[in-house]
Amino acid sequence: MKKGILFVDDEPELLRGLRRTLFEMTSEWDMEFVDSGQKALEVLEKAPFDVIVSDMRMPGMDGADLLQEVAKRFPS
Repeated sequence: MKKGILFVDDEPELLRGLRRTLFEMTSEWDMEFVDSGQKALEVLEKAPFDVIVSDMRMPGMDGADLLQEVAKRFPS
């Protein structure tokens, strides 16, 4: 079973670069790329992920707030 990785960053260029760079790993990882903490929470409501890689400085909900909310909503 493939591991799921969720990438969260408010910079679309960075997300595009990650997607391009990691494309060859799609046979090993299920990857999702979102541009805000709120969108990350919406995605996590639908499917679990093994790893979350988040920018720490984002408008609205920063990375620390996101990870704190994830721990509260999805303990395990």
